[in-house]
Amino acid sequence: MRKWNLALMNSGEIGAIVKEHSLLLVPVGCVEQHGPVGFTGADTYLAEYVCHRAAERLDDVYVTPPLWFGYTPYTSFAGTVSLRLATLEAVVQDVVEGYLAHGFRHIVIVNNHGPNEAAIEPVAARVRRQHGVALGVLYPWRLANHVAADLYPDARAVFGHGGEPTISVMMALSPGTIDPSRPGARGYVSPEGPFQVTSYRAARFGGFEIGLFNEASRVLPSGASGDWTVASEERGREILRRMVDYALQFLPAFLRLSRESRRP
Repeated sequence: MRKWNLALMNSGEIGAIVKEHSLLLVPVGCVEQHGPVGFTGADTYLAEYVCHRAAERLDDVYVTPPLWFGYTPYTSFAGTVSLRLATLEAVVQDVVEGYLAHGFRHIVIVNNHGPNEAAIEPVAARVRRQHGVALGVLYPWRLANHVAADLYPDARAVFGHGGEPTISVMMALSPGTIDPSRPGARGYVSPEGPFQVTSYRAARFGGFEIGLFNEASRVLPSGASGDWTVASEERGREILRRMVDYALQFLPAFLRLSRESRRP
């Protein structure tokens, strides 16, 4: 059986990988709250799940150990732990540089947390400039929203942090962990007046969205902007299937693009 999980391979086995023909996946997540029912490690679990299912079915695809902690600047929620942005950028830089030093040239960061993008982008720019390597980035939660929209009568009414489709996916990732019938409030709380809060970092004024940075637990006290009560394990399994199917098409295409971009 082909080995693809670098964490379970020895140094000689990793050294023998034909790097020019291989794609390396780096799962990156975070540890954060997901409302009244979601578990805190879901971002990293899902990133690793997508990587593993793809590597099992695609030749020449390998997976690094995951980066568990990310940049999550709303730590007043219990269980949410954040690296500083500069720390995360340095960690991503060192990890990518480490694998480049061992010969890997085709890399996709499977980042599953939006705020991490602020740390990944400058790393990607430096890697491109210094090594001629173009990093790819795949965002599983964003992909889940894309592939799951037709599974709901009105996706916009239930999608959101701590709600769908993430809770269904969590139920499929870890059956029996989540009780979606648990009651609780959802949505953002806006102050009296003309400002309507739309996230911890934005609000609408006069029909236009502006930047407005708040403490997340004050404007989203439950931690959930979406509806978790409609979640189901069955729907989560279907979403996971669709996500993996997408990855099975995207990753070989990216490897071809990356290899062609390095030809003289």
